[in-house]
Parts: sequence; C-alpha cells; structure tokens
Amino acid sequence: MLGEAVRNGRIALLLVGGDHIELSHLQFVDDTIFFCPPETETILNYKRLLRCFELMSGLSINFDKSNLISVNCEQGWVDQACGLLGCKQVVLPVRYLGISLGANPRLVKTWKSIIDKVEAKLSLWKAKVLNKAGKLVLIKSVLNSLPMYYLSLYKMPKAVADKLIALQRQFLWCKEDGTYGIPLVKWELVQAPKKVGGLGVGDAVLRNTRLLFKWWWHFSKEDYPLWKKIVCSCYNLNPNVMLAYHPFSENGGLWKDICQLNIKEHRVRQKNG
Repeated sequence: MLGEAVRNGRIALLLVGGDHIELSHLQFVDDTIFFCPPETETILNYKRLLRCFELMSGLSINFDKSNLISVNCEQGWVDQACGLLGCKQVVLPVRYLGISLGANPRLVKTWKSIIDKVEAKLSLWKAKVLNKAGKLVLIKSVLNSLPMYYLSLYKMPKAVADKLIALQRQFLWCKEDGTYGIPLVKWELVQAPKKVGGLGVGDAVLRNTRLLFKWWWHFSKEDYPLWKKIVCSCYNLNPNVMLAYHPFSENGGLWKDICQLNIKEHRVRQKNG
C-alpha cells in the first residue's frame, strides 16, 4: 500500500543527504516509522492508509501510543500535524530499540543507563556475601549482559570506560564491611583471558572496539543496502572504498569514530590475533 501510494505521488518522500536518497518508511518487527517532509497532504494520506489497513486487517491503530518526531520544523505545523493524526509530539533524543536516537554518544549522560545497570548489579551488599570466585562470575555476567546493540553503534567515551572499571574493581576487592581492600593482582591480569594466565573478566572497551569493527566488514562486503546509501549520502563517502580510508570533518559523528578506529592498537591486535 505504501509503495503504491509513493508511485502514485500521494506520499511525498523524504530526501536524505547530498545524493537525495528517497525514504518513506522503515519497519522493525511490529514497529513502523514513517518519514516525510513537512507537508500536510502527506500526513493526511498516511492517516488514510492506516485507516485502510484497519478496515482490511481488522486491527486498530493506537494513535495515543504513536509519536510525531519533528526535526527543524515550525511548531505551528507540528501542532497541526499532531491534531490531524491524534498523536502527541516528542523531541529528540528519544528511546527506541534500547538506544537514544538523536543523543550525542560522546557525552557521559548518554551512557547513564549502562552505568546505572552495572552499578545496580554490582551493588556492595552482594559483595559482602560472595567470595572472590562468586564476584568474578557476577562481574563476567554483568559485562556479558551489557547491551550489545548499544556497544555496536557507539564508541564508548574514556570517562564511561573508567567508571565501569572502577565499579568492577570496587566490587571485586571490597571487604566484608564494604570498605575498599588491597588489590591482590593487577587489573590487567584480571581482564586477561584465562589461556594467558588471567582471570578472564574481559574488557568492555575491547568488546566495544571489536563490535564497531564489524561495520568495516559490512561496509566492504554488503552490496549497496539502504543503510549504506544513506550513510554515503550524508557523509559523502565512496561506497567502493573501505571506511578506514575516508577522511572525516569534525562533525562526522559516530561514523567518524567508526572510520578512525585504530586496528594497529596493540591490545586490539593482541586480542584478535
């Protein structure tokens, strides 16, 4: 239905980036995101399409649970569109699929949910009732439960990494009375794999780096999917050149961080080699 409306000119497409990539909608499981320029007729046609879907499927669209997210639009038009759709307005950043859309990943507050989760799971009262082996098991499980989707998109700031390590160290070495004890071994040994004599806790920074390196592989191996078209259009990238060879300006955002990953960095090479 959406494709037919686009072909008939009933839906105005959003043009993204310098190459004007056409975008009308994205779908993930039971979620649908509609994109459009600030045109009232397109908003009305979207609502008509949803109404047709209701009549054909027997399902009802809950507009109260739907949101209108505006980007650089006049508030008067946004209020009018919300009234036509019967939904409410939200502003960026918004929480979607476990990440904060529109948030700056270089700010510590963007990672607050990750820090709070680790802090809650590594609470001091648990440290008082566990021995060293139990603490190690819990630390490993907490690191493994960190949202992989989050770490595969954003480069973790150094301040966030230092905070996570501080929480782990405090939990592992604290005494029964809750005070910080004397570390028995270096933290590098705690993080190192068991096969090289470490305790196998792992390093969230290295995991974050390895997950971001996957984008190099996807960019090189995948033909020309929609996500790659949009990234190349927005950041003026050559789809036939590896990400490592693309220069970036200061406002490159998260893709600048991905392109500038240092594969020669010693610890990453050691872990991957």
